[in-house]
Amino acid sequence: MKLTEMQEELNHFEQENRLRKVETKPGNMTNFSSNDYLGLAGQLPLRKKFYEEYPYLALSSSSSRLIDGSYAIVMELERKIEEIYAKPALCFNSGFDANSSVIETIFSKKSLILTDRLNHASIYDGILASESKFLRYSHLNMKALENLLQKYKNQYEDILIVSESVYSMDGDCADLETLVTLKKQYGVQLMIDEAHSYAVYGYGIAYEKHLLSDIDYLILPLGKGGASMGAFVLCDEIAKQYLINRSRKFIYSTALPPVNHAWNYFILTHMADFEKERQELFRKQKLIYQLLKEENIPTTSTTHIVSIVIGENEKANRLSKALLQKGFLIQAIKEPTVPKNTARLRLSLTSSIPEEEIKRFVKELRYEMDFLF
Repeated sequence: MKLTEMQEELNHFEQENRLRKVETKPGNMTNFSSNDYLGLAGQLPLRKKFYEEYPYLALSSSSSRLIDGSYAIVMELERKIEEIYAKPALCFNSGFDANSSVIETIFSKKSLILTDRLNHASIYDGILASESKFLRYSHLNMKALENLLQKYKNQYEDILIVSESVYSMDGDCADLETLVTLKKQYGVQLMIDEAHSYAVYGYGIAYEKHLLSDIDYLILPLGKGGASMGAFVLCDEIAKQYLINRSRKFIYSTALPPVNHAWNYFILTHMADFEKERQELFRKQKLIYQLLKEENIPTTSTTHIVSIVIGENEKANRLSKALLQKGFLIQAIKEPTVPKNTARLRLSLTSSIPEEEIKRFVKELRYEMDFLF
């Protein structure tokens, strides 16, 4: 593509109010855009405790896992994950890499992938790279999914159902029990992405619901509630070895630094210590839904992620900027990240947001919506 063609496309994005920009994070704001749901990344006492336990760790792995990057700490972390989840585990550099790698490495033209329409871009990237046939079912619609399974169950060598447990753009939850039931009933495979539930729900929703043994590929990204970076794929040992030998993102990427693996190990092994933060988050979650209802601000969300659909990109932009002037950092989520005419404000609640700021935010939101629209 020529630079002139790139510029034309960028101009088109700007005209449609969907031009993305990288901007410096403003200070002194109440942050409703952070996915550090338990507030662990900002806890100085927690960091101090970590550095006391792990004072001397390399800041770079300086190699891929298969060359010289498999430090003792990452091997220990994988073993600990396997001990807790009772499934083989493999570390990837990000949730994006983990999701896309599983699909593009293990599935092929002979496969059919049934994906929730609102699944993450990493899942769709993996699907496209795999060249699998794929069909999308309407969001969280288990009947639509079952209809597809009935129609195609005998037409493909293997079928994979892919879902997230908590959806970041709508703030709702998948019915994991029904997904497992359908997987077993139709003899297909199941992949679940726990990016927005890890740490918030302890070791994740699948773990809490005792569904681990029925999920073929469980993805545990650590960059949200886990207050870090990296991700784990939990799967059968044969699948793990296949990923080690065939996943291009695993083979050819420089591994995460040992200090990151140590922090991930630290968070994992202290998971039970964060119950206070979880309860604080759930209390604030209950509060904001109550306040939104009182102010007649609709949402279909049910989790710590609260989606308020505005409609047009331009309106969502205006509202986001108005709230920024009131001291609230909350980004407008626009097309193409979400479907056309469903641009929204997405609130990411964290346990560290003061209750009074939540109350002030809802009042300011009601005022700005009435004033602008």
